[in-house]
Amino acid sequence: MQFLQKTAQLLIQSYYDRRILVITLLGFSCGLPLLLTASTLGYWLAQAQISLTKIGLMSMAVLPYTIKFLWAPLVDRLRLPGLTRWLGRRRAWLFLSQSLLIIFLFCLSQLNPAFHLEQIVIFVFLIAFASATQDIVMLAYQVERLQRSEYGAGEAAGIFGYRLGILLAGAGAFYLASFLTWNKVYLIMTGFQCIGLVTTLCATEPKPIQNPESELREKKAREYLLTHPRLKGWQGVILSWIYGAIIAPFHDFIKQSGWLASLFIMFFYKCGDNLIGSMGNIYFNKLGFTNIEIANGSKIFGLWAAILGGFIGGLIVKRYGMLKSLFWCGTFHGLTALGFILLGLVGHNSLIFYLVIALDSISGGMRITALFAYQMTLCSPSYAATQLALLTSTTHLGRVIFSSPSGWIVERLGWNNLFYLATFATIPALMVIYYLSYIKKEKLWV
Repeated sequence: MQFLQKTAQLLIQSYYDRRILVITLLGFSCGLPLLLTASTLGYWLAQAQISLTKIGLMSMAVLPYTIKFLWAPLVDRLRLPGLTRWLGRRRAWLFLSQSLLIIFLFCLSQLNPAFHLEQIVIFVFLIAFASATQDIVMLAYQVERLQRSEYGAGEAAGIFGYRLGILLAGAGAFYLASFLTWNKVYLIMTGFQCIGLVTTLCATEPKPIQNPESELREKKAREYLLTHPRLKGWQGVILSWIYGAIIAPFHDFIKQSGWLASLFIMFFYKCGDNLIGSMGNIYFNKLGFTNIEIANGSKIFGLWAAILGGFIGGLIVKRYGMLKSLFWCGTFHGLTALGFILLGLVGHNSLIFYLVIALDSISGGMRITALFAYQMTLCSPSYAATQLALLTSTTHLGRVIFSSPSGWIVERLGWNNLFYLATFATIPALMVIYYLSYIKKEKLWV
């Protein structure tokens, strides 16, 4: 009883904060578009008799998630006429990206996969671009609004909202699709996307965090370029801006020891989940589970289990540190992919179905919180938008690359081989985490 009371007190102290509420709602706005361009969309396309190979290749349409670091410097430094003066640097970009999301989701809701597959690909790409831009700003906002010691709690809260968005885009969409057309379902989802817009208008603009060392380096570069005899006035201004917005953030990042290993972790850490990709719901349907059963189990129950795992992950990060949390959460989650094989052996069994989903979702929530909290420790607050965009782009690049062949693997090798691959795909990232713990002299076993 005393343990439960202490745990409850720790949870309240960590998560009860107005800033945490804003981050939760912004997380919801970031999570909603994801499934609408991934597994939910894949299920809609499967119902329209689109081949599994084409559905798997649809993940290439979310390419903007993987290259968002290319325009992150603009988001970090460029002022939007009118909007920046009205809302501030971060909220102006949030407002713009969320407005575009609403427009593009509405357009997607008007299309029929049987006749407009090419147009669907285009709008999925545009939604991914707007959503990726929103992610850039939201993470930078989170870094600037929280203290370093609050990153674990903030990330858990952000993932909580993110998961709620996934719940709505997953289970909510499946429930609605049982008595509405998918076009109407997507139209309703467009309305819920407005929550992010309202949150942005009500939120407080964070104060920029300056790093004296970074400011001095940029000042010296600016003075050199503006006074260089071979550069005219406007050329020096442009080059100094390019240095501050693009070169300085990446230079600052690669000065860290182990930066390449960190990028490797971003790319491979979720490899198992990415291999399964949008095939999970299709697999459940092949085993005889109905839309409602999938919504109840995979979406609603799984979502709340993942949220629980996210909060547990936040406490684990706070208690045991980053690398140890990354290693053990990743190990636990990698093993849960074998549960899908067990489910295939027993067939349409609700008990095993919920057990597999519970283990997979709780461990997945723990792992994602550990990963995203680790990302924030790798970034300088002065360059948060650009550096976080680089890290999350690498993570999404892994999702695109490893989820693209998922349909092909199922059609050529079968479901069991897909899940075996997903289990062993965790090992490369765990080896690199062990390497980082070795060079940083952090023990993983104690």
